[in-house]
Amino acid sequence: MNTAECTRLGAYLSKMLGSPTVSVVSRNAEEADVLVDGDKVADLLRDDEEGELSYSISLALPRKAGAKKDAPIDDAERSRLQMLLRQKLHAADLDVRARPRKTDSAEVYVNDEFVGTISADVDEGQVLTMTVLDIDLDGEE
Repeated sequence: MNTAECTRLGAYLSKMLGSPTVSVVSRNAEEADVLVDGDKVADLLRDDEEGELSYSISLALPRKAGAKKDAPIDDAERSRLQMLLRQKLHAADLDVRARPRKTDSAEVYVNDEFVGTISADVDEGQVLTMTVLDIDLDGEE
């Protein structure tokens, strides 16, 4: 990814999360790192499928000590994940909410705007997945 693309993504994420220290640094044409305070917090993948450009962000969070790999994301776990994400992303207005009729994942909001889902991953623990569409970046410089 080029510098302009990383700058636009960083500005969008910073504004959306309410976290002024978010930036994006390219690794190659298709991958980048999402940084907060200069520390890597997530992987970012560029996807240009059939002219539709989007970006997928993946942020892994450790399971609670002793938790089973397929444990549901209950109230206590949502609270723990919310605290971890707020600290990691410096996003004070981030909320982790239950999904209707699903216990294997949760939804993440910032100021009542949906930003992604958290699901269990066998190898990585709990993973926040966010998708950013190219049209979301309009006006970000």
